Amino acid sequence: MNPITTLNRDNITLSSLLYESLFILNEHLEAVPLLCASWYTEDNLTFTYQLLPEIAMHDGTFMTSDDVAYSLRQSMQRGRYVNRFNSISSISTDGELTVVITLDTPNARFNRLLDIPVIKHGTIDSRLPPGTGPYIFPHSESTRLLRFQQYRYFEDLPLLIIYLRACNDGDLTTLFDGGGLSLLWDDPAGAFTIRLNRPREPRDYSTTALQFIGFNANSPALRDADVRRAIGCSIERQFIVDNIMNVPVPNQTIPAPVAISPVFDLYDPQWAHRAYDPLVEMAALLERAGLKDYDDDSYLEMPDGFGGYQKFTLDFIVNIENAHKLAAAHRIAETLRYMGFDINVRELPWGNFMTALQEEKFDMYYGETLLGADFDLSPLLLPGNLNYGKTGNTFYKPLILEFLAARSAEEVSYAGEKLLDMITQNAPFIPILYKRHAIYTPMGVIANASPSQSGIFHNFHNWTIDTLMIN
Repeated sequence: MNPITTLNRDNITLSSLLYESLFILNEHLEAVPLLCASWYTEDNLTFTYQLLPEIAMHDGTFMTSDDVAYSLRQSMQRGRYVNRFNSISSISTDGELTVVITLDTPNARFNRLLDIPVIKHGTIDSRLPPGTGPYIFPHSESTRLLRFQQYRYFEDLPLLIIYLRACNDGDLTTLFDGGGLSLLWDDPAGAFTIRLNRPREPRDYSTTALQFIGFNANSPALRDADVRRAIGCSIERQFIVDNIMNVPVPNQTIPAPVAISPVFDLYDPQWAHRAYDPLVEMAALLERAGLKDYDDDSYLEMPDGFGGYQKFTLDFIVNIENAHKLAAAHRIAETLRYMGFDINVRELPWGNFMTALQEEKFDMYYGETLLGADFDLSPLLLPGNLNYGKTGNTFYKPLILEFLAARSAEEVSYAGEKLLDMITQNAPFIPILYKRHAIYTPMGVIANASPSQSGIFHNFHNWTIDTLMIN
């Protein structure tokens, strides 16, 4: 249950009942203060955070700046947040309730990254470190959560006890439909599809989970950016969203015509404006790259550099465990075949899929990554752990830094346009869609729930729960 080191999806979901953070993301992926009383910066390089006073922790102490600084430092070294804070140069404290964070480069939206759970100083190796959340395990083997009596909104919490039960994914539908489960978290576009029969209320929320097509820059057919751009022109995002990802559950994904989500509060619709036909553009790009059907076999060939041509087949890999991604990959391949590409979809189990990526044994892959809420695209654009196909390049860095440093809507629009235009020109990857997640509860049971990517139990003290209607 350690909220920093755990990689278990169910434990991550549950952790927002046990732990809190400086900020939390709302439904628009904006930062809302939680444990932070106030904050200040002049240059978006040095941030000073004043903490709420007398916040009780589960071990009976009050939270201090040492606990917050410790949690942030540990999150930089291990666990699920390890790649989030590459821009931090120092974290220090100034008294019991002040934390100072200094960055290497300005980031006007840095607060959106601070939904990191706060744990007690020195407890990173604990299975269940003390936090400040509204509920607590009475002991480490307990299957229930109890209200934390020192929680600042103790009297407002809607439940005395929350019961937990272990079950297989396959049991979820039966338990929910039968009344044995009263709240269910779901990634509707995930590997496991939940089909519920009981009348229910879904509450969707936006995420920064981007699905995209990645390329191998060392593939002979894909070295030319024009070919990668042409493939991008063929992607039917709206069809994939409407007919694959959002079936049978609506609103679970939104098209991503550019790499930054349309949900981003400073999103400029002009970034995605296209004044030309993508199919016409695709034909022009392929012609410029020299790809033609030289031998009239209905497939494109590429010049060999000696006056002849060379056949090629694109190896497109996808994880077989996710039916949505599998169907989307086949639809993309079908469209590309219609456009003249000889392409093979290779369906791989997760372990084999990751091995193929790490060994660069692919031409294209169907990928997914959870970006930071500041929409720093560095993981996909710069050399690093996620740059499997070596399409990343350091020339993106100044554009990324300018975008992150932009403050006003006008500055963000201008910097975003330059960055996205460069991505369009070089096509290191092709964005497809952004995912949404959901919680399901029985009809009429819960009011005022406001789940977000930071935690589905955010502001749990404001929830209204009719316990008589749960079953």
